[in-house]
Amino acid sequence: MDFLAAQLPEKIGLLESNGDYKGAIKEIDSELESYLPSIMTRRLLWEKERILRLKDNYPYTNSQAFEILSNSIDNFTREEFEGLCEAKQLDSMTLDGEERFERRFDKNLLFVMPEYGSRLKQKDNERDEIRALLHREIDRLISTREPSKFKVNARSSINVQSSEENVFRCWLPVSRNGEQVSSTKILNTSHDYFLSPADYSQRTVYMESDAKKDTVFSVEFEYEISEISTSLDPSRCTHPDEKRFESYLIERAPHIVFSPFMRSLADEISGKETNPYYIAKSFYDWICEHVKYTFMSEYALYPNLSEFAATNLRGDCGVKALLFITLCRIKGIPARWQSGWFASPKGASPHDWALFWLEPFGWVPADCSFGGSRKDIPAYREFYFGNLDAYRMISNSEFMAPLLPAKRFFRSDPYDNQVGEIETEKRALRSYERECSIEILSFERLT
Repeated sequence: MDFLAAQLPEKIGLLESNGDYKGAIKEIDSELESYLPSIMTRRLLWEKERILRLKDNYPYTNSQAFEILSNSIDNFTREEFEGLCEAKQLDSMTLDGEERFERRFDKNLLFVMPEYGSRLKQKDNERDEIRALLHREIDRLISTREPSKFKVNARSSINVQSSEENVFRCWLPVSRNGEQVSSTKILNTSHDYFLSPADYSQRTVYMESDAKKDTVFSVEFEYEISEISTSLDPSRCTHPDEKRFESYLIERAPHIVFSPFMRSLADEISGKETNPYYIAKSFYDWICEHVKYTFMSEYALYPNLSEFAATNLRGDCGVKALLFITLCRIKGIPARWQSGWFASPKGASPHDWALFWLEPFGWVPADCSFGGSRKDIPAYREFYFGNLDAYRMISNSEFMAPLLPAKRFFRSDPYDNQVGEIETEKRALRSYERECSIEILSFERLT
């Protein structure tokens, strides 16, 4: 996706800024009929796909959005809704002359204005239970400094909502061995499968199926995972061998780019500090303090995720991780991606975080999302710089790594794989044509 670094032609950009996406597609088709550099051709072909995804991600009309909020919030009025729209507190955009609302705009409102949480008609008690369960584990680890090990049984699946008669090709995430994960076993699959190598950057089970026979893909697997507890002496930190860690220090367009803005931000945050530990800690603290957590649309819709976070001071777990990685690399600190699920005994959801290298201690975790959401509890915020709970299923160790075997069409998520990918022999499937599921079936403490 490095072609996203290429700017759109002026007329196309102007049409999109005015919400005229039908006109933008016509202009793209016209441009594609003429000579273009190859990178611009790829950029414009992707832009047509991006516009389709934008429309999928902003499905609700004004009246539908009001109905959603009035059904979930006590005494919610039309005047209140109009006030939120005018104040730009609801995630919406103009698509071909009509205001449309993002599919999780109501959830984002609770992040932007948490006071609405007290007016919810139905409270999320399970979320509070999971949070309390996690905090008990953190308290134990802070107190004992003795990491526990767990055995987890999990399942990922995709149910295709399409009757198209074709062959489906499916990639489902499974745990990747290395770092915290010591073993992975495939227990059951819906089809014959190919398992990518244990240490592959984005590990999956690959399956194929005749659409006339079966459109439900699933894999059940077991893995063992340990907590990470570190005790670091910053005075012992030295700068790493740049040649050895070159791949973790370079730019990776379009989302890890050392622009003048990002370089200036890295300098401003770190000041005159030279110790790698304290430089990384300054980035972690700044992100926890200043970048508010909000849901994002598909990552594929953004030209530069780390710069989005730095500019808008908001983003989800992956966007915060990319910002941390970018800032660290600018300052010569090797940093990389890790992701999969937040996997607790009560359920799972996609989650991303970062690792950075401290010489002579090795790879150290930093979860700016979990730290930031606990910034008012100093012990917990400090915990997530250098330590990590075991409520994780780790399937990815690199951002923008390819799948194995490679996809033929655009990926649903071009950068990461947490809930799976699927396509036919003829095309990629749209989001409304598939239903993804991730589950924790059992969670057992071993030590």
